[in-house]
Amino acid sequence: MLSLWLPRFVMLVTILFAARKGGEPERLVASILLATFGLDVVNHALFGDPAWFAVNPGHLVIDGWAFITLLWVALRANRGWPLWVTASQVIVVLGHIAKLWDVDIVLRAYWAMTQVPFTFQLVVLLIGTYAHQQRALRIGQYHSWRPA
Repeated sequence: MLSLWLPRFVMLVTILFAARKGGEPERLVASILLATFGLDVVNHALFGDPAWFAVNPGHLVIDGWAFITLLWVALRANRGWPLWVTASQVIVVLGHIAKLWDVDIVLRAYWAMTQVPFTFQLVVLLIGTYAHQQRALRIGQYHSWRPA
């Protein structure tokens, strides 16, 4: 029971912290990660639990969308940490591609590549939001986005 609710609690606390203390990039990444969680819940409600022996098309679409939106934020934000979140999402997408390429890929490897990076992304968002908060205290408000 704890293994089910602890990650959700950590996600909620991290997203609330980013929403309250972060700038626009922090809030956008928090929104994207929250949306992936919500879309995953809908995916499972509509199509059932994932079968780790095959690529779940819903997960592939959700994770592909998350990669594109996270990459957009990472390339435009006046922060370094979104690059780490996006790089982590690359691992997720590559997990799906590897599974499509070779359906006999080890089940745990596919699970690890597609599920574990979310926890890393939450940790990076938490650290990035804290760094933003400290930077804003130290130098005052600064631009959230790089000049076009």
